[in-house]
Amino acid sequence: MIDMKIDQYHLTSDKYEVKVNRMSLDSHGHPVTSYDEKSGINRLVEVPLAHCKNVEDALHWLRGYLNPDWQ
Repeated sequence: MIDMKIDQYHLTSDKYEVKVNRMSLDSHGHPVTSYDEKSGINRLVEVPLAHCKNVEDALHWLRGYLNPDWQ
């Protein structure tokens, strides 16, 4: 399982895929969380950007997303 943060981007995985999300940040650059009453857990406020088959593809996708002119 992967749980990697790169600036405001968050990569997580399960046994099937790697998800790339963009975290919401507060004015100090810290991740914004939301309390989930059902589970009792603070969760990151994120926007899904991509679903990839492995970490290499996710990092490649993120590099292209951040640098559109990169090939």
